[in-house]
Amino acid sequence: MTLKTFSSLMKKLRLLAFLLLLAPAMGVLAQPADDLDARIEAILAGMTLEQKVGEMTQLTLQAAAQTEGTATTTFAVDMEKLREAVVDRHIGSILNVYNVAHTPEQWTTLINQVQDLAAQRGTGVPVLYGIDAVHGNNYMQGATLFPHNLALAATWNAGLVREANRITADETRAAGIPWNFSPVLDLGRQPLWSRFFETFGEDVYLSTELGRVAIEGQQNDGTAAGRLAATGKHFLGYSTPTSGKDRTPALIPDRVLHEYFVPPFRAAIDAGLLTVMINSGEINGVPVHANRDLLTGLLRDELGFEGLAVTDWEDVDKLHNFHRVAASHKEAVRMAVHAGIDMSMVPYDYSFTDDLIALVKEGAISEARIDTSVRRILRVKLQLGLFEDARPKPDVLAQAGSAASQAVSRQAAEESVVLLKNDGVLPLAKNQRVLVTGPGANLRMALHGSWTYVWQGTDERLYPQTPTFLDAVRTEIGAGNVRYEPGADFEQALDLDAVANAAREVDAVLLMLAEYPSVEQPGDIEDLGLPAEQQALVEAVRATGKPMVVVLVQNRPRILGMAADHAGAILMTNYPGPHGGTALADVLFGDVNPSGHLPFTYPRYAGSLTPYDHKNSETTGPHGYQPLYAFGHGLSYTSFAYSNLRMASATVGRDEVLSVSVTVTNTGDRPGMDVVQLYSRDHYATVTPAARRLRRFEKVTLAPGASETVTFTLPVSELGFVRPDLTWTVEPGAFDLMVADQTLTFEVR
Repeated sequence: MTLKTFSSLMKKLRLLAFLLLLAPAMGVLAQPADDLDARIEAILAGMTLEQKVGEMTQLTLQAAAQTEGTATTTFAVDMEKLREAVVDRHIGSILNVYNVAHTPEQWTTLINQVQDLAAQRGTGVPVLYGIDAVHGNNYMQGATLFPHNLALAATWNAGLVREANRITADETRAAGIPWNFSPVLDLGRQPLWSRFFETFGEDVYLSTELGRVAIEGQQNDGTAAGRLAATGKHFLGYSTPTSGKDRTPALIPDRVLHEYFVPPFRAAIDAGLLTVMINSGEINGVPVHANRDLLTGLLRDELGFEGLAVTDWEDVDKLHNFHRVAASHKEAVRMAVHAGIDMSMVPYDYSFTDDLIALVKEGAISEARIDTSVRRILRVKLQLGLFEDARPKPDVLAQAGSAASQAVSRQAAEESVVLLKNDGVLPLAKNQRVLVTGPGANLRMALHGSWTYVWQGTDERLYPQTPTFLDAVRTEIGAGNVRYEPGADFEQALDLDAVANAAREVDAVLLMLAEYPSVEQPGDIEDLGLPAEQQALVEAVRATGKPMVVVLVQNRPRILGMAADHAGAILMTNYPGPHGGTALADVLFGDVNPSGHLPFTYPRYAGSLTPYDHKNSETTGPHGYQPLYAFGHGLSYTSFAYSNLRMASATVGRDEVLSVSVTVTNTGDRPGMDVVQLYSRDHYATVTPAARRLRRFEKVTLAPGASETVTFTLPVSELGFVRPDLTWTVEPGAFDLMVADQTLTFEVR
């Protein structure tokens, strides 16, 4: 048989394998719907090395663009570049937009162009398109946007988090995008970090539970049209750089890594998480993209993850030119693939593709290793049903941004508002005259944050005409009762005399202190303190003696200083989204009773960033643990009393399950919601025990005078800790359970 004849035969065999693969969708051949392995092997058998490596390559849309999208120009694709990527180079995935969000019509055209080309290539394997839909489908105009994760976490409402993610999934998949780079499962324990607002807060249990329901909402709760692949990110320890700067080194002891940073990913994997994204940084001197112990030993072998592991932006190349652990780009590719990555977010060229093909041909990486990653990629594509239908769904897409979905977003915004302080100033009467001031008061970007229509979220021209905070206050009490002076922008104080003069003519001042939207390295800051221009604005208002209500809209806690002392009331929300201005106004004037609670510890000083689950040694002395506001803190316009914390037995075994009950009563005169928070404390342990650890929570709604008994079930095994040898243990001895002012003690035998 000649080489030409052999090549022709192999092409025919590949075609036959592909037809057998498509047969179930075509009704030609009956095949069990869940027999993915057979379908994967049929595809794999018909693929060349170049096609396999192409599947492991992800390019940004910009690599196939003709023109950039802006607020005044329309994005256009370069069909020759797109053909080269999809047909000639066989790439498995495209991500992103080229600068600005597309309209639904633009998404429909683009995705159809991509999948039309995918159908023409020899394998017929569809492209897996990915996007950062991190608070709604924020790269599609007209989609329903939601509060960012930190604001969602402040609701302590798991059902609401699940529903927001379900809507996001429906609206994203309807646009033909089946892969979402969300949710962030990193813990927010370093408030200097610029992506703090993308986390579910500092606590491992709260983050684990909310991350799990977010994934369930995206992957399982949607309709068949809405199902997409969620991404747990960033594996592992990305959120706690020692310097606080994005993508800088972290020092995390192995015991701490396993006790605090692993559980959200473990729960996500147990919930069926389809993909993970890798931490761009380094831990203990080893870049995670080159760390086989983490990416294979921990992620695959210990946690049992079987899905797709994708790099972050340019991170294979960064092993060479940034981390400098690889002497060449080719060596960086070898290290990352050996460590365990499946797909490289390259994102602009074919350097990864070319070097990986060369490494296989040289014998430095086996084709069997390539097959392992391609199987994972194909499995995700099959699980998403892309072989049957990878196209946008116009009928579903037409429902994006519906009134019902917007109602969920507004509820989330309302429940995200945390009343940190109230000296009786709130709620304000609607016949009062107020001054609205502050850098974020009349900007939509201040309510939405980054990842909104553009990466940094700072192009105000792209925002729909949703109410700013100023707009909402005017609507609430009438424009005639509202004065407005900017007071400061994000770079300088403005006319402070005008602010002071206006303040003297009103009954109260609403001072919005806001942070300029920024994320990743553009969001790096040197100081957690309020910017000087905002401090000057606070002082100008304070000097007038008028009641001052501070409204915080930030991506991380900023040190308030005298603002905390002199404000009569303080409200906080962390990028509440399009309904944030209305939600804040509704809370300020009493239409909504605030129910948010802090998902992080609000620090008093920039040098005291101790989380709530600190150690006893951190409580001693005059400079011990003294946050401005504690984790879980949140006030209401009504009051709640707790009583009768109880459990069945004062002595339990380590294999038993606790049943713990407590009664909560609304002792005020208006309906309200409170979060019942169950904490535990180990009296003594071989590893110094935490001051307290959140174990369960439940949000309840009570009418005035009403009571509810809340019962939690808690396996005793969850009261353990990770020993220095990285094993989990529960030691016998005394423990406390705590809810509000209630405490009971029991023994574990």
